[in-house]
Amino acid sequence: MGLFRTLRRRGPAVLATTALLLSGLVVLIAPAPAPAAAPSHAGELLVRGPASSSYTRAPLVSQVGKEGATLSFSVQVRNSGVDLAQYRVLVKDLTAAKAQTYDGSLNVQPLAGSTGGYVTKALATKASQTLTVKITIPTGDPAYRHNSVVLLYSTDGAILDYVYLDAEQAAPAVGTTSADLLVKQGGQPALGNGQEYQVLTAPTVARNGTATFTATLQNNTATPAAVAFTVVDAACGYTLTVKDGRTDVTAAVLAGTYRTPALARLGKRNLTISVKATATACVTTSWVLQSGVPDQAPTHFANLLVNLAA
Repeated sequence: MGLFRTLRRRGPAVLATTALLLSGLVVLIAPAPAPAAAPSHAGELLVRGPASSSYTRAPLVSQVGKEGATLSFSVQVRNSGVDLAQYRVLVKDLTAAKAQTYDGSLNVQPLAGSTGGYVTKALATKASQTLTVKITIPTGDPAYRHNSVVLLYSTDGAILDYVYLDAEQAAPAVGTTSADLLVKQGGQPALGNGQEYQVLTAPTVARNGTATFTATLQNNTATPAAVAFTVVDAACGYTLTVKDGRTDVTAAVLAGTYRTPALARLGKRNLTISVKATATACVTTSWVLQSGVPDQAPTHFANLLVNLAA
């Protein structure tokens, strides 16, 4: 959960350096040989949201797929300065899944995965170069979250920006407890059913835009049982609405007092969760969903992520 509290971009150079130093990801690299342009410390990464939605400056985007599926992330290197500039791009794997980076149809992962990194073409001010990072969800791996990070450096070795790419494995078809939590957004496969703290990212929204999710609470045991459900409010310029059918249950969900009726075996309750970006919305926000047995500590968790368009 802490990841989403700390990775909002407020100043890419300062925040990225701090976060990456803490996680041990910063790599000291030698200056690029004979760059076509003088080193620039004004550059940024943008990443396209799920379902081919708009690019965002958010520091994390997730997609969902089944075992063996290859998920493609579109990442732009953008010159945010005023002079012609080149940049170095490094792509590092944080889990067992191996990212592959492409410039068009050319696989540049051997360079992007090396200490020296992949050097972009010379970019004019406000121009960008698009790379595609593909992550295949391993088959038979017990892990259900697979992460890589894209690091942007100047050609003289200064860290400028970063973005985490999160490949989430789809949920099992059926859970095993009396308070299972399954979350879904649009056409993406669902997450949860015992796979805890997965991240479900909505398509990128504009200011005053709304992202909608469905949370399903299900009893997968033989004994009838009620389910408690809570959402931890992240806010940061976003508003939350939760509806049980047509009934607005937002206040109860945020207060931790929402309960379903007793659900029979395989009985479920679908809640609609809407997150709206206001005019003052941060570049990203996350909401933690929690389910469990009433009056006991929550046992199932999921993260909803909403990113603002660049």
